[in-house]
Amino acid sequence: MKLLGSINAGGLIDMLSGIDALSQHVFGFMPYTPLFNVTGQPAMSAPLYWNDEGLPIGMQFVGRYGDEATLFRLAGQLEKARPWSGRIPPICARAN
Repeated sequence: MKLLGSINAGGLIDMLSGIDALSQHVFGFMPYTPLFNVTGQPAMSAPLYWNDEGLPIGMQFVGRYGDEATLFRLAGQLEKARPWSGRIPPICARAN
């Protein structure tokens, strides 16, 4: 917002109708990721559990700024402990 203010983009933002509705729609699907997208912190979601319908339930992990390597190592360790690469949710399997 500071950047937009510094380039006097307030008028442009006012002209964009429906931005609030769009924001509500988007953040309804991904309410936790924009913070990390904006700050540049690396983040990942790993499917660590599956519900009764066979759908994955992810756990989000966040690393220190510029430390993607730690998340890659963690993902490798989690994949080794609870493999998920071959798991296909039933709803996706039916689509094929």
